[in-house]
Amino acid sequence: MNNYLLFKHLLNLIYKKAPFQKKKLENYLKLQSDSFFNEAEEFVRQYTIYLDSQGIPVEYAVNAYAKMCNDMMRCQVSFMRSGRYPVEISQETFDNVYNNPQEMKSYMIGLAISQFLWGSHYEIFSCLKSALHSYAKDTKSYLEIGPGHGLFLSQAVSTLKNCSRYVAVDISPTSIDITKSIMQTLHAKDKLNITYYNEDMLLLSLDNKYDFITMGEVIEHVSFPDKLLTQFKSLLTKNGKGFISTCVNCPAIDHIYHFRSVDEIREMLMRCGLKILDERVCPVESLPMEEIVERKITINYCAIVTGE
Repeated sequence: MNNYLLFKHLLNLIYKKAPFQKKKLENYLKLQSDSFFNEAEEFVRQYTIYLDSQGIPVEYAVNAYAKMCNDMMRCQVSFMRSGRYPVEISQETFDNVYNNPQEMKSYMIGLAISQFLWGSHYEIFSCLKSALHSYAKDTKSYLEIGPGHGLFLSQAVSTLKNCSRYVAVDISPTSIDITKSIMQTLHAKDKLNITYYNEDMLLLSLDNKYDFITMGEVIEHVSFPDKLLTQFKSLLTKNGKGFISTCVNCPAIDHIYHFRSVDEIREMLMRCGLKILDERVCPVESLPMEEIVERKITINYCAIVTGE
């Protein structure tokens, strides 16, 4: 990894700030290929350009990542004791996280870094990238629900060369601002037709349908994910494809709906009229699945879907 200086520098900053992360990250990185490190190095290069453009020190990003890890650990401890997520009311999450500029900025900046540091997040990101490449030829319109840190939308713009219309919807004003600034910085030379909505997706009426819809890490944030999935399905064109990710037994400061198994997610997708074309089941620990289920260890999940 000596050739990947930017990524290595980021790791060293994380090890200093959060030394408890070092062993786990080193074990994970030992298993990665040159292509992974090339991607990670390019990500850090571009993300550093973005942070610099916003006057955000890299140290802030590292602190944000460490804070996010600590918040998740605290939520996990509470969950293991009670069997319940720490937050159960949407309004509480909106007030404390989505409508809190300082909290949301830290959360999104830290979450972006996790894309190459957490194996489950990297696998899910890779699944999305593969799907975008597979369906790029037929994708003329793209909708993203909950763009968060903006990296998925950035990847879509880089991949979907035939796409002429992009729409991004997020309930958090801070998230929309971050997404806009990411796109303006990393795609300054592209003439993009992107419409941004700072709205609750369930209260937003869109007139058009879309060839590809991305909804990453959203349905666990709402009280009635089936309503959002039904809307998702209704917005797909006849042959449209979609990417959906969520998680099982994954308490966090803004997770409300508790999926207790991967089968529960699959059943809800199908009940809402979505057909699973491909999927990834990504436990956060390298343990036998029986043990993961028994100990209620977090499982990240994503699927490529289409309307039936």
